[in-house]
Amino acid sequence: MITKTKGIVLKTIKYGDASAITKIFTEEFGLIGFHIPSLFKNKGRIKPSHLQALNCIEISFNLSNAKNLYAIKDLTCHYHFSSAQFSQQAYYNVIVELTAQCIKENEHNSSLFNYLYNQLIPSLNAHTGFWQLPTAMLQILYHYGCAPNTEGYENNYVLDLQNGIFSASLLQAYYTASPAVSHIIYNILDHGSDQLSQDHALRHQTIEALIDYFRLHINNGFDLKSREVLWQVMKG
Repeated sequence: MITKTKGIVLKTIKYGDASAITKIFTEEFGLIGFHIPSLFKNKGRIKPSHLQALNCIEISFNLSNAKNLYAIKDLTCHYHFSSAQFSQQAYYNVIVELTAQCIKENEHNSSLFNYLYNQLIPSLNAHTGFWQLPTAMLQILYHYGCAPNTEGYENNYVLDLQNGIFSASLLQAYYTASPAVSHIIYNILDHGSDQLSQDHALRHQTIEALIDYFRLHINNGFDLKSREVLWQVMKG
């Protein structure tokens, strides 16, 4: 049965001399693997540029439960990252790494898909803002259904990273964010990121706390190694 769905390219790797295997997060079926024969010979309708990470595409393929890898019948690319700005390229690389570690095989999550496809990915060609990365991380947690619960928050509360709640005591959990970082996380979740102070050290501490949160709730091997480049270009 031929089916059509929107998708987000997560990763494409070379397979053999000229073919490729690509992982695509689809709107209707979750993360699926596809085999693209002769991709790097540029002889078919599908080109390597169509399968750049985070391309927003629409594909047709033959849906069969008997196959581990599917064949794409047709592909239309609706969005691709194209900014020449180094800061935006650095941010793009972090988001590529972030999404690749969050989306699990065959997991269907229409809320997360719609956020990535319609909001986060189209914003990658725009100006890179100071709090853009921690805001994106918290939005992904929200659409994943495991963002911190902001109910009952008060000033000087700390975020219990393991249980996803704000608490008055530092002693209630082993994994906690500082009061200043907890306040930032609460403000992003409750009010957005427009009014946050431009404090680079605090932004880095917030990202580190969120990396710990992702390890506890989504992927215990989670990391953002490419963030080091982003920190360098966003200094000053």
